[in-house]
Amino acid sequence: MLKSVLTALSETAVFKLDDSGQDVIFNQDSIYRKLLATTEPVDINGDKEAKGSLRVLKTSLNDGTNPYLNYSRGTVTSTNDPDLNLADYQKRVSTFLSLSTTKIVGIDEYEEVESGADAAHESNDDYLTDSSNAELIKYKTGYQTDFHHNRIIFGAPGTGKSYTLNRDKETLLKNGGEYERVTFHPDYSYANFVGTYKPTMVDSVKNLIGSKDERDVLTVLLDDKTAQEKYDLLYEKFKDGDLTRLPLLLGLYSDDKFKTKKKDGSDASGDNSVERNHGRAIRPYVNLISNKQPASEIAYEYVPGPFMRTYVKALKNAQSDSPKPFLLIVEEINRANVAAVFGDIFQLLDRDEDNVSEYAIQTSEDIKKYLAKELGGNPQEYSEIKIPDNMFIWATMNSADQGVFPMDTAFKRRWDFTYLGIDDSEEKIVGKTVELGKGANKRIVEWNELRKAINTELLLYKVNEDKLLGPYFLSKKIVPETEPIDPTKFIATFKSKVIMYLFDDAAKQKRQTLFDGCNDKTTYSSICKEFEEKGVFIFAKNISNKFPATAPTNNLTGDGAE
Repeated sequence: MLKSVLTALSETAVFKLDDSGQDVIFNQDSIYRKLLATTEPVDINGDKEAKGSLRVLKTSLNDGTNPYLNYSRGTVTSTNDPDLNLADYQKRVSTFLSLSTTKIVGIDEYEEVESGADAAHESNDDYLTDSSNAELIKYKTGYQTDFHHNRIIFGAPGTGKSYTLNRDKETLLKNGGEYERVTFHPDYSYANFVGTYKPTMVDSVKNLIGSKDERDVLTVLLDDKTAQEKYDLLYEKFKDGDLTRLPLLLGLYSDDKFKTKKKDGSDASGDNSVERNHGRAIRPYVNLISNKQPASEIAYEYVPGPFMRTYVKALKNAQSDSPKPFLLIVEEINRANVAAVFGDIFQLLDRDEDNVSEYAIQTSEDIKKYLAKELGGNPQEYSEIKIPDNMFIWATMNSADQGVFPMDTAFKRRWDFTYLGIDDSEEKIVGKTVELGKGANKRIVEWNELRKAINTELLLYKVNEDKLLGPYFLSKKIVPETEPIDPTKFIATFKSKVIMYLFDDAAKQKRQTLFDGCNDKTTYSSICKEFEEKGVFIFAKNISNKFPATAPTNNLTGDGAE
């Protein structure tokens, strides 16, 4: 626990070593990133004797004060403690450093260096990160599947586009992998899809200290009590572990003298002045937390969109020996301006014979930093990116919807299109009947036959096929495969979906003809009201004549269920 506290307090410290006459400025975060990027140890010896903060760093690492690092003769490696996750801790450190503007004096007697993340990164990346030897990005995993990688399913409303993608998704991911689903709309943008900087609430340095016990220790250190009172309060917490180093921690926050005790509770013969003085000595090199610091702060942080989230997951998995598919599903892709939403990502959609992007694109600085944060390494290693062969982008499209955006030919040719016919998969609703109308207008109506009769009439009006009614225009909740249709639910849904769609869209110019059986054809509400009484007889005779009075009255469940 003490080690974690000391490590957190020292994360803003900046160090300097000499490398062939050139000063290399770095911080502990640089060491973490190097260790995460490669298995090689990090050499912090330099060519000259360590001085100032670097000497303090070597001493503290040699004493084992950083639980994430091992130190031996100038080289640093990561610990093998399964309870400590260096990658997660490094992300927290990087976030904290990005907010820090503290000026640290003490690298040498005359020098002042900013302790923010960029200050150390820019100076040390070439020294601490050997990008030429670290294969951080792997695009070709060898993942094999019969599914297309860039795929658009299109067809009339209700043909089962989303259902088909969901079914194929289950097949694709049956042995592992992940997916994310997004729905495009007219205001959807590149920033939504790929990512952008957004204001977020970021935990302060206090939250860098993770456990409750560590925060309890910090609360005592920040109290106005004397050093002796703080020692007595913390004694029980430290007596079974880091008791000899408790004076070092108190020395960071206080110059007062205090008596110490042994593990058995008896008074110690000495006053532990050496450890206490060590705490005072390293005080200039750490960012001490104060009670004045806010619990959280507003900061601008790169927030990835669904494309970038799926992309990062795919690249992380690509490094493993068993690659899995990662799927991004885009519903209603043409309801947004796809050229604007995809932006330069458009270029990545061209895939080679290995299903990797044929052409790379240049990345922005914010994407470089985000990828380096998530995948490790130097941001410059992500100057160009491609889509790996284990990432899939599937979409649905209905060109007949109102308010859709056109797709240009260049965009279309980068996708494999699958058309779902107007009667594909109708076998699952064949025979499903429901009672409509009252009195002399009462009929037992098979939904599939009514749907086909309406479609036939619409074709007479020269309505395009992509505006016809598909088998699943009414959902399975309304037309279940294995249960009778509930007439009340069916009638309510038929009015709100079928009649509204015909009135406002598909037959907007042919209302008088299509709803020939209605006395008032001018308003949607009047047509709905007459439907409750007349059933199919609100429609033109070409439709209503399909359901004569002699229609069977006992087939309520149908024989089309699987």
